[in-house]
Amino acid sequence: MFINTKMLLRIFCKYVYYSGSGNFDYEDTFKESIFYKLYTVLSFSVYITMILFENFAAMFGKFPEVEKNSAVMFSAIHNIILAKMFFLLYHKNSIKKLNYEMATVMENIEVEHIMEEQYRKVKFGITFYAVSVYLSLGAYGIESLRKVISEGAPFYTVVTFLPFYDDDSILAAIIRAFFYMTWLYMMLPMMAADCMPIIHLIMMAYKFITLCHHYENIREDFDINVKTMNKRKAIHILKSGCLEGILMHQKLLRLAEEIHHVFGIIMSLQVCESSAVAVLLLLRLALSPHLDLTNAFMTYTFVGSLFFLLALNLWNAGEITYQASLLSNAMFYCGWHCCEMEKEAHKDIRQLVLIGCAQAQKPLILKAFGVQDLSYATFVSVARMTYSIFAVFYQRRD
Repeated sequence: MFINTKMLLRIFCKYVYYSGSGNFDYEDTFKESIFYKLYTVLSFSVYITMILFENFAAMFGKFPEVEKNSAVMFSAIHNIILAKMFFLLYHKNSIKKLNYEMATVMENIEVEHIMEEQYRKVKFGITFYAVSVYLSLGAYGIESLRKVISEGAPFYTVVTFLPFYDDDSILAAIIRAFFYMTWLYMMLPMMAADCMPIIHLIMMAYKFITLCHHYENIREDFDINVKTMNKRKAIHILKSGCLEGILMHQKLLRLAEEIHHVFGIIMSLQVCESSAVAVLLLLRLALSPHLDLTNAFMTYTFVGSLFFLLALNLWNAGEITYQASLLSNAMFYCGWHCCEMEKEAHKDIRQLVLIGCAQAQKPLILKAFGVQDLSYATFVSVARMTYSIFAVFYQRRD
């Protein structure tokens, strides 16, 4: 049995549940017991405390230049991450309803090879993103450990106001190690917040692919039915398929609006986070005279994970625009011209298909903050801008 949209959503909701972000499955498969709610409150309290200490370190802390820059950068990143987590929880009920509609709409026409391709895209995209994130975090831990051994510096990954930089007690070392482990664990709900919109963007793109495939199928079935049954009956089946497709298109447009409403702010924050932090990291790379292996690996993997996350958002949003643009052609060539003209306008399939084609030709574009298109072109623009800033500072360094 292939993994359809409903099963894919359940698999992802299971991961979100075990990350401590709550139950987003519309059937409430994963129960939020009292102990689970306490676990969620406790874990988020630890995250908030750590991020609060990071903000204090960025504003008031007295650290060496490298640690001070890290404090400023990570306080900005983690504030955005925390905001995305809370937006996810705020829209929890809306996401449950959205998941129900995503799982049930077009469920009866999902095709195995299209669903398998959808599952592979989700699986490899999210797996690669998770690996890149933990490679980066692991590099931070290794680099900090190297400094402890070779330079006698304190173990610092996330820089917090407490313990103080010159505090070399055992308790201070334990707290720093605890914050590093908290950082590692915090990535689970963070990736849940990041990947939730990506999952829905991928599924929406494949909904349009499935709908195009539906129109191709009804045309192929019509050509066969004309030869094997009464033409009037074949035309009736074609009309039913066309009407069903037009109704499904209306549902997809409404779902696209709902995705933009629920996840719009999260995706917009992601564009800001990835572009701004990538610029900061590349500036540090450009202004540093030399970097050792672990420091360079740490920086490159961090930049890579941010850009890959940005790409997952913008590419898949752009894919929706592209796949939606193909629907008008699939609708036009479905075989409607073989149907007879009806006396009553509301029964005439030709007029309905004409209206459907006109509506499908309107570009379906998601926007960040209602202004910037989420598309392939935007990703290229952000990448060019980031590289331009890096190149300017790199030239000035030389």
